[in-house]
Amino acid sequence: MACGRSFPWCGSGSDRRETILCFLFEIVFELVGELLFELIAEVLLELGFHGTAEKVSARGKGNRWLIGIAYFIFGGVVGWLSLFIFPPFLLPETWMVIAYLIISSLAAGIMLSLVSWLINRGIRPVSPFELDKFLFGVVFALAYASSRVLFR
Repeated sequence: MACGRSFPWCGSGSDRRETILCFLFEIVFELVGELLFELIAEVLLELGFHGTAEKVSARGKGNRWLIGIAYFIFGGVVGWLSLFIFPPFLLPETWMVIAYLIISSLAAGIMLSLVSWLINRGIRPVSPFELDKFLFGVVFALAYASSRVLFR
């Protein structure tokens, strides 16, 4: 994606500094936008699917493997759908893609754990960090990011 195609106000790119700044802005905007899109989709999934699964379960815990598989499938689908909203990656180096996979997965796991704690803290006593919620967030984000890398 060349500078100016995504953001027409970036200018013609005649000045080298302006072109570099515009390019950096596009990268930051794309990564932050994707992360927010991923986190919003994950929170909506947490509010809907996981809460329903716990309520229908006899023990209140649900089948962790099925929930994990559902997070993986929904993460992959949301990642594929995000390609229609956000352009494919600009990350040219393999290490950058790997860093994106790791950082986004850890951030999503932490956010899902915190959102779950915020939702459940008035209902039942829970700790701010639950390992299962963290792992579900990591699985969702890995599927999301992997589908974006594979289908670009």
